[in-house]
Amino acid sequence: MKIFCAPDGLSAETINNNQNELLLATIDYARQMSPFYKEILQNAGTLQSAAHAREYLDKLPFTTKQDISNNNWNFLAVKKQDIAEFVSTSGTTGEPVFLALTENDLERLTCSEERNFNTINAGKEDLFHIVVTCDNLFTAGIAYYRGLIRRGASVARIGPKSIIRHFQLIKELRPTGIVAVPSFMHYLIRHANEIGINIPDLGIEKIVLIGDSIRNTDFSTNTLGSFIENSFRRKVFSTYGISEGQISFGECEFHHGLHGHTDFVYVEIVSDEGIPLQDGEIGEMVITTLQHEGMPLIRYKTGDITFKLSGQCLCGRNSVRIGPVLGRKHHRLKVKGVTLYPKTIENAIFHLKDVINYQLEAYTGDTKTDHIILRIGSHRNDDKFRSSLIDILRAKTRVVPEIEIASPNEIEKKLFEGGSRKAITFKDRRIKLHE
Repeated sequence: MKIFCAPDGLSAETINNNQNELLLATIDYARQMSPFYKEILQNAGTLQSAAHAREYLDKLPFTTKQDISNNNWNFLAVKKQDIAEFVSTSGTTGEPVFLALTENDLERLTCSEERNFNTINAGKEDLFHIVVTCDNLFTAGIAYYRGLIRRGASVARIGPKSIIRHFQLIKELRPTGIVAVPSFMHYLIRHANEIGINIPDLGIEKIVLIGDSIRNTDFSTNTLGSFIENSFRRKVFSTYGISEGQISFGECEFHHGLHGHTDFVYVEIVSDEGIPLQDGEIGEMVITTLQHEGMPLIRYKTGDITFKLSGQCLCGRNSVRIGPVLGRKHHRLKVKGVTLYPKTIENAIFHLKDVINYQLEAYTGDTKTDHIILRIGSHRNDDKFRSSLIDILRAKTRVVPEIEIASPNEIEKKLFEGGSRKAITFKDRRIKLHE
């Protein structure tokens, strides 16, 4: 299949018609080529025309991460000799699953990221410092790399090296842009302040963040995002990606939601009961991948909690947008009557400058309720610091976890226990996950 990469600026009607045609093509392709979907779609009957694609889709069952884990290679829709690359999920929410990409899937991935970088005007005059890993079957670093190269930018693929090495390379190469997770930027800023480096003097003008959200539900910048923006004196751009779908969403200059690419993904938001929700209503994001050859997905439950907006953005585009990701569905906590996500606690503690790193752990207490341990990495462990922690947590989250304070190095070891390639900031030991 030749990848159709739609131009920006299409009308809502054109986008709607294109998506209907692409949904029809995706369903037909999965019916013919995917062993997993063949039986499901045969039992669902035939989709007669593109005009009925969404109505037909609504009647199909959801696909889950467990489905892929249990039937990994039954999702493969191409011959093995047609696979260009294998990638995998991180495994931070269970066993990692393998994903197969064809040359066309890599082109689709490149086109997606090229658009995101086009939005922030990345181009030939830029050198981007990529902190995200490009190895170990991880897809994000490769996606950013390919998108930037397509835009004509220069790239320095650094990955998660020591902070000293990062500063050496930034000083020598003088990058104008950086791609990183927010927690790394937080660490970089703190370390720069400790050794007397003025952050704006680094010359980094374009900051692209992956992973943790830097926006509140009203699209204002949260504590972590504000800390980074104030330190660099620049607006930062948030992105969100899904390894299983090989797609990404990115902010435009108005920072009012993350734009999806409607020729590559169809987005739904559903309630806990699986009922589709309207624009602005918070629920779990469900995706159907479009133009995806290797392992297409139909109604895949991402586990991420957010909302969508379908109206025209201030930038003029009519592509669907999603709000900031509030958390993972199965990470939802209920503590003494308060429902919250780990990110709520994480965002609260960024108010305190002496917090270097942290890890949250949830477990089931004797009363079969959720309990939380907050491990703080800090060079302080006095009563005043502990009191400040309690005050800010009570004010921002209405919950005060058990608090353990250790050295930053001890917490760093816990974050990467077991050889994890991602920092495990939330450890879930609950016997039962409460919905």
